[in-house]
Amino acid sequence: MKDFLQAFALIFIAEIGDKTQIMAMAFATKFKIKQILIGVFIGAFINHGLAIMLGSVLTQFIPIVALQLVAGVLFIAFGLLSLSIAEDDEENLEKSNYGAIITVAVAFFLGELGDKTQLTALTLSTQSVYPFLTLLGTTFGMVAVSSVGIYIGAKLGNKIPEHFIRIGSFLIFMTFGLSKILTSEYVLSMGGTFVSLLLGIILILTIFRGLIFTRQLKEIKVSSLKQHAEDLKNYREALRSSVDHLCKGCDICKDSVCLVGYMKALLSDRVTPERYDSSVIENLVSDSFDVNKAQQVKFLLEDYYKKYPEDRLKNSELMSIEAAINKIIYNNSTNF
Repeated sequence: MKDFLQAFALIFIAEIGDKTQIMAMAFATKFKIKQILIGVFIGAFINHGLAIMLGSVLTQFIPIVALQLVAGVLFIAFGLLSLSIAEDDEENLEKSNYGAIITVAVAFFLGELGDKTQLTALTLSTQSVYPFLTLLGTTFGMVAVSSVGIYIGAKLGNKIPEHFIRIGSFLIFMTFGLSKILTSEYVLSMGGTFVSLLLGIILILTIFRGLIFTRQLKEIKVSSLKQHAEDLKNYREALRSSVDHLCKGCDICKDSVCLVGYMKALLSDRVTPERYDSSVIENLVSDSFDVNKAQQVKFLLEDYYKKYPEDRLKNSELMSIEAAINKIIYNNSTNF
């Protein structure tokens, strides 16, 4: 157990704030938590397993610098793919659980090749009594530190617009990718002209993906506005029906006399939303209405606000209706 705890603690501390945690944070914007953690476990288990059980045998067949170059190219690809918010891609992503797991596993496996984490695992294995416990300790240490990154990514994701998160993921992966490529012995040995050409290609690909990303943002914005307008239309119809149901059908149901009449006028566009004024509502009749029917109007408003919370402070028509229905509910509940 000592081997496990020692390996777990060393890896967890070593990876706090490292690229592993930041990668997990970035992946949290694209994949499900379970997929990321399984991918991290598989990638780390194989990576550290190779270090512990095979040592440097892998480098006898494939030079470590070549594998690091492959990792750099993959990170660049991940970064470019981050610049996409197409709905179809999201649906395919949710359906392809194994694809997501493999993607994360490969990224973490290649990202940690030759890294201090793999070297730490190798070093620990030389002095451990039970190498397999050391392997489990380093692997679960990676999973634990990645969980912290995922938690941070999830918290940020709830407060930051999706396209900003996508851009952040792009910058993170591009930074890691470029750092591995530009420090690769293979790339540097090709000379300055080759490096410039390579950077030019990456720049062209980035501009291309950026243009697609910008177009997607515009399309989603237009689509969102259309959906908003359609939802507002449907809710207005539902509100009109509920308000009609609340109406008692008496002769005083007039714009200037009754709150229900006032709401009916708003929903039929006979009264402009700018008419909303607390003093106007205070002077309208609000007694002797069915509280249960009034609550139905209130529920419809709250249901709409769940989808579009900003309209609670921006849509003057709904603000007028909410103020009117709140007064009806309050007065009739008190009287009852």
